[in-house]
Amino acid sequence: MKRILRFAICAALCLALLLADLCVIPAAESFYPSADLLLIKNHIENDANHGAYSTVQGACTDGEYAYFALMNGGATIMKYDIKSWELVECKRISNVGHANDMTYNPDKGYIVIANNAPYYDLVTLLDPDTLEVIKDVELDEEIYSIAYNQKRKQYVVGISGCYDFALLDSDFKKVKDKKFEGEDTGYTRQGCDCDDDYIYFVQSGNDNALVIYDYSGKNVGMLPLGDTDEVENIFHLGDTFYVTMYYYGNYVHRIGFSPRTAITYNINYDANGGEGQMEDTVVSYGKATNLRANSFTRPGYFFGGWRVQRDSDGRYVGYRVGEDSFGWLYEDEVNDYLLYNDGQAVATTVRYGNVDLRAFWISETYGINFEAGMGEGYMEPLRVGYDEVYTIPESAYTCEGYVFDGYMAVRDCDGRVYALREGSDTPEWLRWEDVYEVYHLKPGEQVSRMAFDGAVTLTAEFRFAYTFGDDGSTLVEYVGTDEKVTIPGNNGELTTLAEGAFKDNEIITELHIPPCVSSIQPNSVTNCPKLRNIYFEGSIPEDFGKDTVTGAASPIVYRMVDDVPMCVGFLSSPECAQIIQMQSAALEGATRTRTELNNAGKELKNLFK
Repeated sequence: MKRILRFAICAALCLALLLADLCVIPAAESFYPSADLLLIKNHIENDANHGAYSTVQGACTDGEYAYFALMNGGATIMKYDIKSWELVECKRISNVGHANDMTYNPDKGYIVIANNAPYYDLVTLLDPDTLEVIKDVELDEEIYSIAYNQKRKQYVVGISGCYDFALLDSDFKKVKDKKFEGEDTGYTRQGCDCDDDYIYFVQSGNDNALVIYDYSGKNVGMLPLGDTDEVENIFHLGDTFYVTMYYYGNYVHRIGFSPRTAITYNINYDANGGEGQMEDTVVSYGKATNLRANSFTRPGYFFGGWRVQRDSDGRYVGYRVGEDSFGWLYEDEVNDYLLYNDGQAVATTVRYGNVDLRAFWISETYGINFEAGMGEGYMEPLRVGYDEVYTIPESAYTCEGYVFDGYMAVRDCDGRVYALREGSDTPEWLRWEDVYEVYHLKPGEQVSRMAFDGAVTLTAEFRFAYTFGDDGSTLVEYVGTDEKVTIPGNNGELTTLAEGAFKDNEIITELHIPPCVSSIQPNSVTNCPKLRNIYFEGSIPEDFGKDTVTGAASPIVYRMVDDVPMCVGFLSSPECAQIIQMQSAALEGATRTRTELNNAGKELKNLFK
């Protein structure tokens, strides 16, 4: 029964990724061409003079004739005119085992039969004119398939019992370091073929497959042949490839495509908002091919490289967060894109289909916008050249009770923030979900190339000017820049000013202490040369004295009574602590008018003149 075998046409997608892994091409409905692509189908018929033939096994061509080995307790070699497909001769041969594969050596002028079972380490040399056996040759390796490349003067052999393969010289001797590990596809190993660039193995399974390697042993593609008939062998004449099949009869089919073409891929150039036209680049897997130089233009922009996407699944070439190596990623997996340069050489692939190279444009200038964040004030936006070195300016924003801590930078073009990832101390543009800590750009820091397009927004960041202990009861440090400082009571939890809390503050002139503070440690106000007034909103702690304030300052101490400051002493007085406590106690609980308090304050000040 004659059947039409449908072969899948598909193209192997290729791209220059040094670390990319080859993916097996899955069978899909779109890979099956219509029957009119199958140009020739022939049934190798039984010959009444030679008995009923069994399964077709090895096959090859010498350019004029095609030779087929049919297993029947030995093998019958059938010789066909490859143009007319008429049977020319048929001869029964014994002791050639399975006759699993055949190849023609034009340099020696003979056909080589790989015996396979049970003579795994034997090849039989056959005269193509007479179909007579010349001799058997014993190999150092057990093989199941064989093919010859005239240019390289080498045989390719499939190693029995595995998917590995090796190269032999024209005398069937091993070529040093030319044994390769094949990919375990799970299919049944059958015949092989080769040309100057690639090695082809046909393997039978649910869909059958054509597995292709280059001469470095790299798997460059796996094309589905798309039929349940058992594929047995492959050979070619020029760019025309033939496969033999067995399914209750023996068939030879001419493939409607060249595997060499199927493992090429098109690189399409996309202007991506630019102007102009560029022709595609066709790349054969494993052969380095230079990309075309960009000829697109876009006013106000210059070309920054190519962003790469493949058609088969829409993945991009990029870096995943936390990884230094790049690969094919879905858009939501990409932390940063790998850009390809003008003229860069590409050679490899991971999947079938085409590759789109989209021009990546960089604006000649970009904006710097400023925002106050939680502060107040205004700063003029700027326009900066892409290659211009820009110095981060001082902040004009203020926020009471807080200190400026730098700018948070966010890129408008993609919303990424300048930040640190976990375990890194080098800032980079990250998606928010990848941010471990936002990096604050400090005034005076120099940057360039902060944006590709659009603008960068610098938002003023502030941090609380006070540092409290773990339980909130101790003021450990003040780092603010206010001249007049009112210490927050921390919701009434603050009880103590720690030693060095206001150390080396050269700005503060007034210090207001909340009523919840009951202890002020020695040297809590250290080296504050401009401090002149200390105001207590409540009672003055008993441990407050001259050793509280060290350095150049000798402030006047006030008690606030009914919101009116009452001078109770000078820290420069020798008996300051005692006098301040005495005067403060005299005011404790007193009820006076505002005029009386003011007059009392004047009298107290006179005491310390």
